[in-house]
Amino acid sequence: MKTCLSILTVLLVAAGLAVAGQIDGKWVSERTMNRGGEEVTVRQTFDLKSDGSKLTGTVSMQFGQMEPRTMEIQEGKIEGNKFSFKTVMETPNGTMTSVYEGTVEGDMLKGTSRREGGQGQGRPFEAKRVPAS
Repeated sequence: MKTCLSILTVLLVAAGLAVAGQIDGKWVSERTMNRGGEEVTVRQTFDLKSDGSKLTGTVSMQFGQMEPRTMEIQEGKIEGNKFSFKTVMETPNGTMTSVYEGTVEGDMLKGTSRREGGQGQGRPFEAKRVPAS
């Protein structure tokens, strides 16, 4: 019985690590927003790497034709297919911390991003995996 339990535990841990590795790579999310009466495309690129339950990488954000801004992932975690992390961006109005939470669903990341300390459910996002070249 102990042997079966040990084998089952090892298999479950290995399966969890395999799912965590599925987040590794580049992902792109695009959405359109109205800014000053003008439609602007917001593009986010997630470059993610897992190491056990730790998630690292960067998030680049580009508003319309502006230069993209890249932020390091902080406090990144992955457990099974669920992930979470924070980014910090300096803006003219001060420091803005964003909290990302979601799931890996095949070749899609689905989740929400919200300002830390903000109210509400956050803004939903979906990002598609960029095929490795």
